[in-house]
Amino acid sequence: MLKTLPISSILVADRARPVDLDHAAAIAGSMVDRGLINPVTVRATPAAQGGKTPYTLVAGGHRLEAARMNGWEEIEAVVVTADAAEAQLIEISENLFRNDLSALDRAIFVMKFREIYEDKHGKIERGGDQKSNCNDCSLIFAPGKELSQRVQERLGFGERTYFNVTKIGQKLHPMLRSSLRGTPYENDQKQLLKLAGLPEAEQTGIAAALKFEPDLKKVMAMDKPAKATADESQATILKKLIAAWEKASDETRNEFLEHMGLSDRGDPLMREIMEDAA
Repeated sequence: MLKTLPISSILVADRARPVDLDHAAAIAGSMVDRGLINPVTVRATPAAQGGKTPYTLVAGGHRLEAARMNGWEEIEAVVVTADAAEAQLIEISENLFRNDLSALDRAIFVMKFREIYEDKHGKIERGGDQKSNCNDCSLIFAPGKELSQRVQERLGFGERTYFNVTKIGQKLHPMLRSSLRGTPYENDQKQLLKLAGLPEAEQTGIAAALKFEPDLKKVMAMDKPAKATADESQATILKKLIAAWEKASDETRNEFLEHMGLSDRGDPLMREIMEDAA
């Protein structure tokens, strides 16, 4: 149902994707010229905040913030019938299929989408023909389709890419996710995969270090042992010792012999060695 609602009547609860104010400002500029092209999505929550906000935002956080920036008092909204879990599924499904989604957010949304769906409707089995009771299935995926296959079709990527996305979503520690958000690395899938493959303790350590050093490359290089040089052959070492001996002065040779406990003083053999080397 499409309605025009007072912006003050819409509650913005915790969101899967935080509002980027710069992005909202760009949308606000577009809305001044073109108006609101796509309405926001809300659900009825009559008791929220003692009835002060009878609607809760489901999707369209950036558009709603842009309307506020423009000083709008009202906004067009599609009102859906959904509980809190279904509302999250709708929010994630809208964001999941956006072209401007970062590699980090895409991974998080894919996994969050699946977790919420399975928690509400049961585990999705490969090849199953499970039917869904959700009210807005058309916004999520067709009943009887395996989620992974559906996501691959909707996003237009293959099985390998889906595997990488789910690995990041499953293995990347929440602390590190938060530290990487808003940095160039949130869209670097190769780097995200590398981080996701690290032990949990190492990931949390990197997250803590990023608070003081924002350059991930520098953080990754911290406490990394220097590369070991290749072992030299004993023949090469012998050649270097002989060359060093030949270059050394008599005084240096004597000091070396004393260091080795082979002083030439009173030792005819050592005197002979020194004379031959001279």
